[in-house]
Amino acid sequence: MGRVAQSESLAAVRLGVQSTLLKLGRVPRYHQTDNSSAATRRLGITEAVEGEGSRGYTSGYLQLMSHYGLEPRNIHVGNPNENGDVEASHNGLKGALGQHLLLRGGRDFDDLVSYETFLWGVMERRNRLRQERLAEELAVMKALTATPLSTSSIQRVPVNKASLIRVLKNSYSVPTSLIGREVTVHLHEWTLEVYYAGQLIETLPRLVGEQKHHVNYRHLIDTLLRKPGGFRDYRYRDDLFPSLVFRQAWEQLNSWLSPRKADLTYLRVLCLAARTVEADVALALELLLESGGRWDETDVERLIRPELPPVPAIARGEVTLAIYDQLLQEVGYANVG
Repeated sequence: MGRVAQSESLAAVRLGVQSTLLKLGRVPRYHQTDNSSAATRRLGITEAVEGEGSRGYTSGYLQLMSHYGLEPRNIHVGNPNENGDVEASHNGLKGALGQHLLLRGGRDFDDLVSYETFLWGVMERRNRLRQERLAEELAVMKALTATPLSTSSIQRVPVNKASLIRVLKNSYSVPTSLIGREVTVHLHEWTLEVYYAGQLIETLPRLVGEQKHHVNYRHLIDTLLRKPGGFRDYRYRDDLFPSLVFRQAWEQLNSWLSPRKADLTYLRVLCLAARTVEADVALALELLLESGGRWDETDVERLIRPELPPVPAIARGEVTLAIYDQLLQEVGYANVG
């Protein structure tokens, strides 16, 4: 069993361990790990040290082990050969995946679910020849009785005056209506869910690393339109160009107009993208840039919202009930005949 993870986080370890145990329906005696920061930590000088360079376990990892009744074990620092069987199997799996991707004819997948489905199919085929040995192992394992733990963690964070929240040393934008309030963030391996007053407000991609940022122009566009002077020197201005054509459009406007006029015109274009369909606005910008002539936000709006032809005036005739009575009389006479 394997799961796709974007980092060596505790959430990723928890997801992988629990998925495997649920698939097996049994629990082994030991769980052996390397010295990743998700499972182990450097011991303090006041803590007992059994040997030079030894590490202890993180509280979250110990909680996971205790929940399933597993005994934690880790390899010695600087001795990856102690996980030799695992590493060899891992290399074999990577080779097999490369071959299957070649047969598939591409490495692009629509989403994470389709990618994991592909991976599981490859692993299932590789494991068919190992069922006899697996049965021997399962026979000496205890039954799985523990219920799965949540694979997410929760943080409460404030929304600063820039409409940003800080989560795991990274910045994310949220709607400006939340400025000054506190939100609850559910941290998953791939996403962050932002809740306020019990309601899901935003689902954001989780950033890997530190000091990174994810700013959604839709959250800030109304504020920037009220104060367009803040756009040019905005710290995360690059995030306000959804694609290359938007940056090219702003650079073109900046070469024609004064700084304030260029910024305001671009922000109005960005507002159109937020209020309508971003892809339609991008296409309109491509056409205007290719034309070589001057344009502004009204030209963009004209292309994405073409004027409808006028509805022709239709003369309304006068309705007289006598005609209806005449029809009924004719029908009645026909039936009698």
